[in-house]
Amino acid sequence: MITEDEKNTASRSGLTASDLALIAVFAALIAVFALIPAVFTVGAVPFAFHMIIIVLAPLVLGAWRSVCSVLLYLLVGVAGLPVFSGGRSGPSIFVSASGGYVIGWVVAVLVAGALRTALLRRRPRKGLLAVWLTVAGVVCVVITHLFGVAWFMVAPNLHMGLGAALLTTAPFFPLDLLKVVIAALLAVAVLSAFPRLMPARKA
Repeated sequence: MITEDEKNTASRSGLTASDLALIAVFAALIAVFALIPAVFTVGAVPFAFHMIIIVLAPLVLGAWRSVCSVLLYLLVGVAGLPVFSGGRSGPSIFVSASGGYVIGWVVAVLVAGALRTALLRRRPRKGLLAVWLTVAGVVCVVITHLFGVAWFMVAPNLHMGLGAALLTTAPFFPLDLLKVVIAALLAVAVLSAFPRLMPARKA
């Protein structure tokens, strides 16, 4: 398995078999967790467990592999397999009340993955590893919620004001922060077990 910083990364010579396997595994995990019944909904937006894997992906895979895993999951769902929360499928997910969050995932994992790589290149002490991963995870959640709020304000069937949009997303935010903690602890375990997933050390 290679790191993102080696010469044969995706940007230069394509994804390796190990990369493809990791992408497929995380896409499948997102789908499995998405199908766990929501604890509650706010309006038409369900509280779903797959945000744990959305956050975990960039913490373990870095930027590009996590983007690919999210895009693969979305592609499978858009193609018709019922892998979205509530067993939904099809492109209508992008114009639903959850559409902003779904679109935001791609940007969120890209930024969080890049931040994770930058932080871990410095090889923090094990005690700080969870802290830096939590920081990257919080960034992932914040970006996702920003896209969600923006969508509530501009979606043709919603057109909320800023205050209403913030109030709609607010109940999910503390719970998503709890998911960040869970994802960070899982990422520490995975990276400790598979250190080759760590980015190359900064010179």
